[in-house]
Amino acid sequence: MFKRRQLLHLMAALPILGLAACRGGQETSSDDCSPLLLTEDHDCALCGMSVTHHTGPKGQACLRDGRVLPFCSVTDMLSWAWQPESANAVRGLRVHDLSRTDWDQPSEDAWMDAVEAVYVVGHGRRGAMGHSPAPFSSRADAERFASRHGGRLLAFDELDWEIHKGAEPTGYEAHPHAH
Repeated sequence: MFKRRQLLHLMAALPILGLAACRGGQETSSDDCSPLLLTEDHDCALCGMSVTHHTGPKGQACLRDGRVLPFCSVTDMLSWAWQPESANAVRGLRVHDLSRTDWDQPSEDAWMDAVEAVYVVGHGRRGAMGHSPAPFSSRADAERFASRHGGRLLAFDELDWEIHKGAEPTGYEAHPHAH
């Protein structure tokens, strides 16, 4: 059941989702749903920002119809995927694996299944859309990131709207290398 605040966020996002659906040419079709090679020509399917011009892990949604949608951040990917009208269209979600790539310039060969990642939320690193959940394939890597930048570890199925919308930094002020 949606709370009033969640419903307001959802209603505010609907026009953006409509614009994203009308962007044309920004999605790429793929029968096997291989990750897109992100270039400066790719715009975020949710907000329209250039995907490659910002730091932080990116996301991709593989749709049942074979299209692959790029996102400038894990935040935007989750915001899009959790919409009721998007949920049935999603075949899979991918995120940059920060166990295998750098925050500032994520590598195009470091994608992983979003469901398998361990996420650090509430950390002090900023990406395209602020403090986006930081995905890792290795729990030990996630713990090292959290000890340096603050935050807490969660599995994909522990993420929800409340955590997602309230993912401001926690505890990173005590870590001198957080920025």
